Amino acid sequence: MRIAPLDFRLRVSAGELLVALGDKQRGIRVLRSCADYFTLAGFPLRALWALKLLERYDAGQAVVDRGLNLLAKHYAATPDAEWGDAIFEMPLPKTDALNLDLLPPTLEGVMAEVDRRATDIIRGATFPDRLPRFPLLSELAADPFLTVARAVRLRRVSDGTPLVEEGEPGQAVHVVVTGTMRVIKRGAEGLDTELARLGEGEVFGEMALVTESPRVATVIAEGSADVFELPRSVLDELGNQATDLQAALSKQVCDRMIGNLMNLSPVFRVLPPDRRSDLMARFQSRLVEADDDIIIEGQVGKGLFVILDGLVQVTRRKSGHKHILNWLREGEIFGEISLLRNTPATATCTAARRTMLMFLAREEFEDITRQYPEVVEKMNELGEFRLLDNIYTLA
Repeated sequence: MRIAPLDFRLRVSAGELLVALGDKQRGIRVLRSCADYFTLAGFPLRALWALKLLERYDAGQAVVDRGLNLLAKHYAATPDAEWGDAIFEMPLPKTDALNLDLLPPTLEGVMAEVDRRATDIIRGATFPDRLPRFPLLSELAADPFLTVARAVRLRRVSDGTPLVEEGEPGQAVHVVVTGTMRVIKRGAEGLDTELARLGEGEVFGEMALVTESPRVATVIAEGSADVFELPRSVLDELGNQATDLQAALSKQVCDRMIGNLMNLSPVFRVLPPDRRSDLMARFQSRLVEADDDIIIEGQVGKGLFVILDGLVQVTRRKSGHKHILNWLREGEIFGEISLLRNTPATATCTAARRTMLMFLAREEFEDITRQYPEVVEKMNELGEFRLLDNIYTLA
């Protein structure tokens, strides 16, 4: 801390070290100072990290509540909130080698200096005029903000620990606090493909709180790491206020999945990247519950739908009986036949489980036909194929 006075993550480590050495009072004082600094300097994720460490070391509920209330005061949603840009890195000075001969001669002397330096959070520090949003939590008012913050669990994992497993039901959303995560997809022949690496502040597993979908990939710690875990049970604690948290999660999921959809869907891939973004900006996100009818056979179609996550059953009635024509999954579109032909829907589309959709209203679609004719041509091809496939299936 002498040679890197602005490395506040080092101060957190110093606080934990003091506790490990048996000086709990000093360690708690350091962690409390770090939580205050992180809150005021625009690092809310790290502030909550320090507060969760205070919980772990039994600092007392009053100490933790004080820190959480300060966090909510600065980062909870308010009508007049004006947020600044996210702060990703703290500027750290160049450091010289430490001369160990200059350290205090006794362990007590070293611990006293660590305590003094680690709790001096103002000297040399700068604070932003506008604080950044706290991902997900800044969408919530103070009371639900505190409910979610208290429900967050801090997990400390070692190298190779799987946080989520592909195919398992999702029970929590995770946020990387320190360390690195590898996102792995199991191949058909048992080979692993690395899809991404996640670092501080990145969220994974959001679908657990949005659509309850099975995990689509495995996430493994690379090296030791600290991770926040927000259990699905927090939605029950929030009650009616859970809608705001789910909306924030849905937006984050949509932004990421739309990018994947634009790159992989044969319908939208015909456009250059900049025009794909312009087109998808016209869509709205929708979350539908299991067994909800999205399109009803015989009724005029409301618009075009794209599945971001979930499962949709396509059925048609014949001779008084309902026949299953198809199952639609992530990345597939439906509703295009009614729109393109301007006729009632030829089948009923029902959510088989909670499903996240992107929706384009009929009025917007009519404008799309003029601006994006190549996309409409691809939809026509898909619609013709589906009509033939439906006839074959019914026959």
